[in-house]
Amino acid sequence: MSPIRVGLIGLGAVSSSDYRPGEWGVQHMKAIASSPNFELVAICNSSVESAQRSISSHNLSSNVKAYGSPEDIARDTDVDLVAVAVNITKHFELAKPAILHKKDVYIEFPATPSIVEAEELVALAKEHGVKVIVGSQARSEPMVRKLKELVEDKAIGDIISSSLIGHVPIDVSNGWLESVAGFLDINSPISRVVITLSHPLDAFVHVLGYFTSVQSTFKVSSKTTPLFDAKGQIADPSYKITAPDTMLLQGVLNSGAAVSFFLRASSASADGNSFHWIISGTKGEIIFTAGQGFIQTSPLNGKIVMRKKGEEAEEVDFTRQEGDHVAKSESTPRNILRVYEAYAGGDTDGYENIEQALQTQRLVEEVKKNAIWAP
Repeated sequence: MSPIRVGLIGLGAVSSSDYRPGEWGVQHMKAIASSPNFELVAICNSSVESAQRSISSHNLSSNVKAYGSPEDIARDTDVDLVAVAVNITKHFELAKPAILHKKDVYIEFPATPSIVEAEELVALAKEHGVKVIVGSQARSEPMVRKLKELVEDKAIGDIISSSLIGHVPIDVSNGWLESVAGFLDINSPISRVVITLSHPLDAFVHVLGYFTSVQSTFKVSSKTTPLFDAKGQIADPSYKITAPDTMLLQGVLNSGAAVSFFLRASSASADGNSFHWIISGTKGEIIFTAGQGFIQTSPLNGKIVMRKKGEEAEEVDFTRQEGDHVAKSESTPRNILRVYEAYAGGDTDGYENIEQALQTQRLVEEVKKNAIWAP
């Protein structure tokens, strides 16, 4: 079978040793390069010259085409799949031409800044008969997939309740970059609510199902922080923070389960864990724990323990049969690679489609709109 030919929109020329804002396209490039099922055939940036610089900088094949507009890469008959790895504010305008040219699209998560744009992508995808994959990489994470399998297989019976306590290792009290100040603005499309809440919350509802009713409480502990420019100079000594660093949700799921979801941000958790997730059922209980990290990028030391009624607790193996190319890939792009592999293999449970992304986006907006603010 011939590899799926990918056109990537948003590949910067710089690749840092650790991920930095604006370099997510590099992670897509690495994921594509790691897979025998895909071939990177085109790069599209803001100009042909910019795309060519990125091709040269990353030593890509001379056969990789350079484009300067989404319409041009969408028209390329040698491109099967268009991947969009840029700021969320541009997702819609860059994905739409590809859909109109009947190409499948992979856009990053969250899908769009507004529900209206996400709804239009849903409609366009249906009209033109294409798939729109959304990069909620937690859905491809083996730990999350195993939890979903256990719940669906009723390994612990019907779900009665669940409680997730999460930690985000991002402390902004001593300063933050001016270039990503939107992270601290609740009305920004890259706010803490959108980014740090959406990923684990999407994993939560992927495993357990969606809410029928939900209440939320938000709190901002650090009210202001200095902003620093690219040279490390203070651009704003007292930037007002409106995006919460503490987020609490509770409610009832479609299944009737009573649930709570608590996420906090600080420099470090006391026990070194980023997640403690309890799922209780009529026939037993599951506890998932994980060390530092983010659920969408494989947090360290993940562990699933299950205890059925009348039995001893046992650790559950969550490893999956994957190609060596997945195991040998770098940690940051590994779940991106898994999303690509799920798409190639028709494994719809291993990635999020645009309809599912819209459901999660509506949930996040409801949580934000109706939140009670703690002082």
